[in-house]
Amino acid sequence: MKFSIKTILLLTLLGFAFIFTAALARAQNSNLTGVTSPTTVNLNGVAIVNNLTTTPSGDLTKLDAWAVGDGGTIIHWNGNAWTTVNSPTTMNLYSTVFTNATDGWAVGGNGNNGIILRYNGTWTIWNHISFGNNASATDTVNATLYSVTVDSTDTVGWAVGANGLALGWNGEAWFGFQNIAPNNLRSVSMAHNSANAWAVGDGGTIVMWDGTKWSAMTSPTFAPLYAIEMINATSGWAGGGTDTNGIILTLNGTTWTVQNRINYGGATNTTAGGPTDIINATIYSISMNTPTSAWAVGSKGNVLYWDGNEWAGQANVESGANLRSVSMVHGVETSTQAWAVGQSGKILAWTGTNWVPELPMIAVPLLLVVGVVAALLSKFARTKRFHPRSMLS
Repeated sequence: MKFSIKTILLLTLLGFAFIFTAALARAQNSNLTGVTSPTTVNLNGVAIVNNLTTTPSGDLTKLDAWAVGDGGTIIHWNGNAWTTVNSPTTMNLYSTVFTNATDGWAVGGNGNNGIILRYNGTWTIWNHISFGNNASATDTVNATLYSVTVDSTDTVGWAVGANGLALGWNGEAWFGFQNIAPNNLRSVSMAHNSANAWAVGDGGTIVMWDGTKWSAMTSPTFAPLYAIEMINATSGWAGGGTDTNGIILTLNGTTWTVQNRINYGGATNTTAGGPTDIINATIYSISMNTPTSAWAVGSKGNVLYWDGNEWAGQANVESGANLRSVSMVHGVETSTQAWAVGQSGKILAWTGTNWVPELPMIAVPLLLVVGVVAALLSKFARTKRFHPRSMLS
């Protein structure tokens, strides 16, 4: 078959598109303008690791990060690139937490089968789980786990999941507590320098661990709650909602109330002293750096930032994609940097000034191909000689 000059040009440009994609994957650099996602599966949880031994930095390129997702997917950010890591499971993973670069956890499951993974340089399935008082037991987790947290020493922690299940970590084993709530529990958080823990879930459920037992707290909503982040033992945030009715709660002492200082650019409510706009998306995750610096993400690409006075909305940062998890750089007063992950392998980086979208690698050449073909067809259409057969002679 004889090719025309136009066909040769098209093939050449397509070749450049794929070469550019490969170069882009290798050149994921410190300015976070060229990184890509190595997966197209849903990512459900992300965690930044403050792994510096010197003064903490707000630069995402100096800190490890991990994300987990459907089908046992685990990906790792090493300061230059996100790469897929071997996983010991094909079950969905929903949450991950790290105390340092070589000490982490992830949890998940499918249906009535829950799973806990341990990272100490490699990922393995953790089996020291007891629903009695035996630290050497290898009991089965009979419910999906949706959230995990541990303290900075990795000697105290909690995981929660379906059917009101909770597991407590004592540094040696996970001990199960059945039915601490009547509904699925979606998120758990602890406060620094406190033995207490809080968990939220479906039906507006909020429960608290006081050091000896779990008990229900009064909730101002019946909407499902998917996120909780504690500031200290008497203040924190929770988020959730349904469809286009998102909600953020705040804790003051022992009382949870609906936060109404939401600013999407609406008019000032004189009673509230600021805008009281509606969150038209479900809130799935909240991460806090300081009491005056936090991010919340949710469905339809919605992102909100807490500045100590109000939650300022950034609607549709990633249009159409549900953002399932966000993690901030912690302990750096001047930093607001964060990673957010979600639907179809979506990864976003907040650089301190703007959100940088991370395209799945397969999408890069496809977009370039579409652009090249569109440009050529547009040029051909402007000539009288244009005909589909003109691309081949």
